Amino acid sequence: MARDVSDEVDADRLRTQVEEIRGAMGLASDHPYWWRFWIVEGICTGVLFAVVQFWLREGFQSWIAVAVAGVIGCGELTKRRLRSSYEPPATGLPSQRRWFLAMLAGVAVLIAGLRPVFDALGPTNAVRLALVSAGAVVGVGYVLMGQLLAAYDIRAADRYAFIGGGAWIMALSAVIPYVPALEGWEYAALGTGIALHHVATYVALSHH
Repeated sequence: MARDVSDEVDADRLRTQVEEIRGAMGLASDHPYWWRFWIVEGICTGVLFAVVQFWLREGFQSWIAVAVAGVIGCGELTKRRLRSSYEPPATGLPSQRRWFLAMLAGVAVLIAGLRPVFDALGPTNAVRLALVSAGAVVGVGYVLMGQLLAAYDIRAADRYAFIGGGAWIMALSAVIPYVPALEGWEYAALGTGIALHHVATYVALSHH
């Protein structure tokens, strides 16, 4: 007597396989809040770096503290709203917030450790050293995130967005100090470059 086909189907295994297939569809398909983060981060980074540049050029002023707090606050509120608009990923993904905090911690440690070097340099070279050092840490962080996402079966377009972003940030950080026209505007230039990449990535992933 033939066995009922339904008896041979493992419901839990089938559900797991379906979730794996859904996860492999990509961030913009299963986890749309991820690709929307690119435009939020891009705009916030561009504005924040411009404010920091004015701080370095003009010295600290009260409006600068208000602007920095406003940009960070608006960015966090926007990202929180995006997270609440979608269901959490069923397959689990690395936390962007923890990843970002880890990069900030790396930059903070590097700058704190190089403080004696900064003090020994002139203002221009100190700014350049901080820019290149921070850009290298952040760039590597982006590349590693792109590699890490491969373990979660995330589509190639989303992984390459991080890898390309990391390479772009490291390239900008290496080139900017050699451009005389950008002297005194190094951070604004880096912020603009990052913002352009992030906005372009948002546009590309939203149509992918």
